[in-house]
Amino acid sequence: MSIILISILTILLLSRILQRQFSIPLPIGIMSLTLGLYSFFPDVINLSAQENFDETLLLILPLILLPDAMNFKLRDLKKHAFAIFYLSFVAVILSIIAGILLNYTTTHEYTFTVGMLISLFAMVLATDAVSVSSIFSQFELPHSLKVLTEGESLFNDATAMIAFLFIGLPLINGETITAGDVSFILVKVLFGSLIIGLIVGYIAKFLLGWLHTVVDEFIVILLTGYSAFVIAELHAIHVSGILALITAVMTVQYFISKDLKKFSDEDDIINDTSTRKLSSRERFITTKARIEANKQSIAFFALFANALLFVSLAELIEIDKLIYYAKEIIILFLVTTLIRGVMMIKFAHISKLSSKITDVNYRWWTVLTFSGIKGGLSIIMVHHLPDTFIYKEMFTQVVMGVILLSIFVYAAGLMAVIGYYKKEFKADIQEEKLHH
Repeated sequence: MSIILISILTILLLSRILQRQFSIPLPIGIMSLTLGLYSFFPDVINLSAQENFDETLLLILPLILLPDAMNFKLRDLKKHAFAIFYLSFVAVILSIIAGILLNYTTTHEYTFTVGMLISLFAMVLATDAVSVSSIFSQFELPHSLKVLTEGESLFNDATAMIAFLFIGLPLINGETITAGDVSFILVKVLFGSLIIGLIVGYIAKFLLGWLHTVVDEFIVILLTGYSAFVIAELHAIHVSGILALITAVMTVQYFISKDLKKFSDEDDIINDTSTRKLSSRERFITTKARIEANKQSIAFFALFANALLFVSLAELIEIDKLIYYAKEIIILFLVTTLIRGVMMIKFAHISKLSSKITDVNYRWWTVLTFSGIKGGLSIIMVHHLPDTFIYKEMFTQVVMGVILLSIFVYAAGLMAVIGYYKKEFKADIQEEKLHH
């Protein structure tokens, strides 16, 4: 286990160096180094041989989501609510439907059921927020564009997981689901997840009011995310852990932002260094310095968790099987890319007709299209496929192949587009500032 830890940390460090020195996107660096390591030392990292590997993957999922949930502002959600709803829900549902319809003209030789296709497209439509954020961190981009892409990545995961767990898998397992059942599931999952998230977030707010060290607050934030996720995923409740986590963390962030407005920077310094006891009226939740320190700590753990998932992806890949399913992989990649491009064109068109959505030009459309990098959640969903599923091997390798192509093609495309339109994006930033 120690060798696995050292290997993953080394891969992560080298990937960050490659990103900083040579502008190689972090996901490309991690995947390239991991594949290289496996080529020469195939037995160094053997994660799938570890006991409870599937549980380990689910354990690190909340950690991957936490940084984006913490950094996503409620005011941004309010301002771009309609756009994010379209990108992360409407576009995902329409994409799954389009994928099902296109299947009959692309892979008609397979007898896929609707449940199988819902599961397949849910797996390849889930995006990786960490990969996109790591690329964006190297450039200056308009705030609204970042909000749209990061908001889509965050909430898109919840939609894809709901479609996979509550509709696709039950259909694969032979259950019958009607349109009424789907409506009931969506309402139950939405409101159940929101209620759990709000309650957990409210409790965390009170805990933070009594704990005033970076370490204590770090533990509370982790407990907030994991508690909301685990409670929502309990068999007796069975709603969306991802959505509950996002709601809980954003609830805490709302109270923190509201609280920090009451104190100046001088107050923060006093409260951080003073040992005087505060009255109930004076009591604050946290300080800017402590919350920033915790964001950095959680960001590191999320990077490590993401690296762990990419390493597990490399281990699952079997080159001979990728070659065997090359046709299916390329077709599915092209189909999902086409669908995503069309959905973003539609979104750009809607943005020009609606005053509630920031105008999306050609540059933004291209960035949004290439922001569909696949990653951790897709890998986790692959591990949820039942062993008795007739196409499990095929789906596993095809999804792995699509993830690989998205990492190398989308990440490279994203870097190229942002680099090419660097001056135009700076002009977009200036225009955005003028309007604010």
